[in-house]
Amino acid sequence: MNKIAKYLNQHLIGNVFDSPQILEKYSTDASALKITPQMVVIPENTSDICRTVKFVNQLSEKSVYMPITVRGSGLDKTGADLGDGIVMSMEHMNKILEIDDRSRLVRVQAGVTLGQLNSALALYGLTVPILTNSLDTIGSLIANFATDSAAGKYNGIYYYVDQVEAVISTGETMQTARYSRPHLSRKTGLTSFEGELYRETDQIIEENNDLIVDLGNRNTIDASGYQMITQVVRDATKSFDLLPLFYASQGTLGIITEVILRCEIFQPEISHFVAAFESINAAQDFIQDIMPLVPKELNLYDARMFKTAVKHGKDPALFAPKFYKGYFVLAAFDEKPRKNAKKMKKCLKLLPNNAAAVIETEDNSVEFKRLKSAIRSYLNDDVKGERVAIVDDFYIPTEHLSNFLTDLKTVEKTYDQELLVYGSFSTSNYSIRPDIQLNSVEGRQFVLKFLKEFDDLVREHGGSITGGTPEGRLKALVTNSLHTEEELELYQRIKDTFDPKNIFNPGVKLGASETDIVRHIRTSYLSGIVE
Repeated sequence: MNKIAKYLNQHLIGNVFDSPQILEKYSTDASALKITPQMVVIPENTSDICRTVKFVNQLSEKSVYMPITVRGSGLDKTGADLGDGIVMSMEHMNKILEIDDRSRLVRVQAGVTLGQLNSALALYGLTVPILTNSLDTIGSLIANFATDSAAGKYNGIYYYVDQVEAVISTGETMQTARYSRPHLSRKTGLTSFEGELYRETDQIIEENNDLIVDLGNRNTIDASGYQMITQVVRDATKSFDLLPLFYASQGTLGIITEVILRCEIFQPEISHFVAAFESINAAQDFIQDIMPLVPKELNLYDARMFKTAVKHGKDPALFAPKFYKGYFVLAAFDEKPRKNAKKMKKCLKLLPNNAAAVIETEDNSVEFKRLKSAIRSYLNDDVKGERVAIVDDFYIPTEHLSNFLTDLKTVEKTYDQELLVYGSFSTSNYSIRPDIQLNSVEGRQFVLKFLKEFDDLVREHGGSITGGTPEGRLKALVTNSLHTEEELELYQRIKDTFDPKNIFNPGVKLGASETDIVRHIRTSYLSGIVE
């Protein structure tokens, strides 16, 4: 064991590892990249995190650079979970600390997964209505600011976070809160680094007011950079809160340790409705008609992915084979049973004559589960290579979707492969998974070429490849070049304010470089199920 790892092990309750087999496990996430860390720190409490950050600061003063990358469940698709210094895994910071069912508040450590949290809240008749991978940690939902498929109805994670505790770059902790202007002076008057954060951020906003207003008024949904600077000050009250800056920050500004969340009443009854259409226009017209019914989930799938799943024995058998060339629309309603039934009937009435539909019942509920299993089967199909997450979670405005899909057919012909779209119509966020042979030079070259060309296509249709999640390492190769010089200066100033020694996740967001990415594109398959 190296000296740094041994020293940290002597001063932390948690563990520090540097054995090759453990480093290998933490060298990949859900992206196309592989970066082997020098060591893995698994803290048991906030004090462990503070000590580690303080120690890294001390090393930097001696010109020894050991940056920290925070990792949740390792599900990031842009390489933001990976680093060549310390990877700090939050897997043991997974305690539910307090549930106040009367106030509908819950306090958790950042490493608690969404599935763990909602299982515990269900005992109190509560839930945090986020519909994404149940293994996502609460900290990563904030840091990656993921737009989940229920956000069209429930507004997403931003709406439910009340307050966070975070370890900042000096190793101190801070708790966010929204302060009125008179109370803000108490924070700006502090002589600590936290006080400096408040003073400098307030000054940044004042000096860049016109640019920040412009960023806030843009129509395109985009999680790149530090665009949540637009939410630090609320126009109506002029109140001030640093919490928004942690959204989409991907661990580059601080390490979230605890979170207080608001909850909703848990609705145990969820009814599903699936319809099949021969064209995207027919599917889109139907979706627009049922949007006023406010479904919890409203997803669109290229039906060819189910045709692919059939060969693996995952045929949902809900529709005739002729519909496996168009689009499926899956809607979920989470009202009381009688209200759900009424909404289902309205869906049937709105269905055009040339479409087909099935309502979930006790008799066919298994087939509906097989429908979602078929999607996973498709994502793990390896016809030409691995289905790699390069451009997941991109945003396309509803009014441009049909033309975008038409132009995507041309791209399919160019690359001689099917590029099947799936995602949430209610949030306008979609994904595609091209087949790539990462173990070949051509395959690794394809990653960069496709990323850039796909970004051009998305922007031509008023969209953004960072509409659903931020840029991380990989997407930053194109998003950084799209920001104006003024925007980049603003974002860099924010980063320098919070992390002056650049110890938090360098190379992510602003620090991405093509040379660095090229040498870190992995050459082997992920050793697990692709989600």
